[in-house]
Amino acid sequence: GSTDSTESVAKESGKKAGRVIEVLNQQNAGKAAALNNGLRKVKGDFFACLDADSYVESETLTKMLAVYESADQNLAIVTPAMKVKPPVNTIQKFQRLEYLATLFASRLMSYLDCLYVAPGPFSLYRTGIIQKLGGFDEKNLTEDQEIAYRVQQHHYRIAQCVDGYVHTTAPQRLKAFYFQRRRWYLGSMMC
Repeated sequence: GSTDSTESVAKESGKKAGRVIEVLNQQNAGKAAALNNGLRKVKGDFFACLDADSYVESETLTKMLAVYESADQNLAIVTPAMKVKPPVNTIQKFQRLEYLATLFASRLMSYLDCLYVAPGPFSLYRTGIIQKLGGFDEKNLTEDQEIAYRVQQHHYRIAQCVDGYVHTTAPQRLKAFYFQRRRWYLGSMMC
């Protein structure tokens, strides 16, 4: 549903890499709808999505797949270790500290088998389980938290890849920070 040049950039990237990349374009109906659209096309055992404001370190996907190799078939989601891109202002510096505390807490919760969210920027999902559960809830503001709860409700597991890093851009302005947190908190209450 992007109105910018995302579609043409994605197609051109595929050509440059010498790969066939199927670009799905749809009316903007939210991230969960886009994920479900992609989920209908997925042919592999695993799938991931990447938010436009984030990037993955080069070995992260390989490290995350290795977590699946050492686990049972009930492992539905492997999450990355989230970091904030280098901050440029005070608001981002605060968020960087917050993400570091969350990183520590997430590692602990992973060991205790009680992660409560599959971070949107780059979690890795077992396709068959997510399809079996009906995909992502398109009415929820925080599809990443809702799918984590539903996965656990059906006795599947979530684990963090402690050395698979994804860097995300924290909001730079107070207004953007407010709207992001408002969505997160409202989504949490919905869950």
